[in-house]
Amino acid sequence: MKNFIETYDNTLTKKECEYITDYMNTDNKLEPGTVASGIKPHLKDSWDYTLNFDDTDTKVNRIILESLCDCLDLYVNKHPQLKQIPKWRYHPFYNLQKYNPNQAYHSLHCENTGYTSEVKRGMAWMFYLNTVTDGGGTYFDNYDLTIDAVEGRGVLWPAYWTHMHKGIVSKTETKYIATGWVSFTR
Repeated sequence: MKNFIETYDNTLTKKECEYITDYMNTDNKLEPGTVASGIKPHLKDSWDYTLNFDDTDTKVNRIILESLCDCLDLYVNKHPQLKQIPKWRYHPFYNLQKYNPNQAYHSLHCENTGYTSEVKRGMAWMFYLNTVTDGGGTYFDNYDLTIDAVEGRGVLWPAYWTHMHKGIVSKTETKYIATGWVSFTR
């Protein structure tokens, strides 16, 4: 049976990943990560920076958007039913996230919880920006599946309760990701 979790290796180059992580770590961009109810480190303990793909003059946006569109094409080709669903596209806002040792998105969650009527998330995406060998991956509990954090790896999956997931703590290494959503549009 399909789990609809797809991984795409080498979607970002080492140089692109280093550029993005350097960008994240300059000018005090990072702020404590939040969940829908605010800053809750027992649920999500991270450092985040939100970007908007519509801000086209940002090199980081261009790098990530190009790779995301390539991954979406591959995903739709593998799951052509998505061609029958009208009006969806990548959501313009996304996050760059840094997880220091012992930090993670600790809580099982899915990306479409119905909290807001303005955003209808259909899929989630993530790019690992560095390799973490001591934990650091993402665990999908319904499939007992761990996706390892490998530099340049892209991952796409449905945003619903069927795909509850959480981060895996690394006690010794920092993890960097870019993550966002594919949403239905009006």
